[in-house]
Amino acid sequence: MYWHTVEKDLPQYKTQLSKWKMGHTISMVMLLGMMLSLAEHILSMVSAINYASFCNRTADPIENYFLRTNDDIFFVTSYSITLALWGKFQNVYSTFIWSYMDMFVMIVSIGLASKFRQLNDDLRNFKGMNMAPTYWSERRIQYRNICILCDKMDDAISLITMVSFSNNLYFICVQLLRSLNTMPSVAHAVYFYFSLIFLIGRTLAVSLYSSSVHDESRLTLRYLRCVPKESWCPEVKRFTEEVISDEVALSGMKFFHLTRKLVLSVAGTIVTYELVLIQFHEDNDLWDCDQSYYS
Repeated sequence: MYWHTVEKDLPQYKTQLSKWKMGHTISMVMLLGMMLSLAEHILSMVSAINYASFCNRTADPIENYFLRTNDDIFFVTSYSITLALWGKFQNVYSTFIWSYMDMFVMIVSIGLASKFRQLNDDLRNFKGMNMAPTYWSERRIQYRNICILCDKMDDAISLITMVSFSNNLYFICVQLLRSLNTMPSVAHAVYFYFSLIFLIGRTLAVSLYSSSVHDESRLTLRYLRCVPKESWCPEVKRFTEEVISDEVALSGMKFFHLTRKLVLSVAGTIVTYELVLIQFHEDNDLWDCDQSYYS
């Protein structure tokens, strides 16, 4: 409701295309993200079937598949089709929830960045023109309301953001380490490298979309610096000082802020961890039937 209140007070879109653009972007992000998640899961099933056919425990290929993919369940209980289907449901559910968590952070970031962009578009339309102090007062209040909205959204989703980045960072390190092993089959190689590229691309997309909130909030300063000398007034000065001093960005429970600098920080962290892990790495036989398929 607060988002709705802030949005009603902003300068209105000039065309229907501008109104439609944000919704279209959100739809495309969700569609692409979920379709790639589905493709990844299908490839994982193909890889698991290939693995199960090599490591036969029973004569029934379906039971053999479930025993291999749900060995965490059947290690402590006897096999049953009900538990097998439940384990498969949990696997599918977790796969899409993991992707949706990243999509959700991206969607919120797209929405917040679009509100700053909506304000900046109005400032660009009057760039370099002599405007009354009341105009700058209204725009400063609107900017402040969007900043408050960002703080409220950050308080609501900062835990999700923290889990998302921590999860992605961990699995990128693990997958990069596994890439040193020799792939036992084409099915394994296709699934593994598709999953790795998708994971890295999704993490990069989350970082860039999230950092766009900070980028758009700083873009306002460019238009304030173009205010003519005749229109300079205390309201413009106050507006400028607020933009310069404020750190407007989503965060991971306040431990880090989602800006473009974060991309380089994450990349540096991955390289550091990977160099440490490589020192203790031992090549594993991925066709070892005594190991878990997901180990």
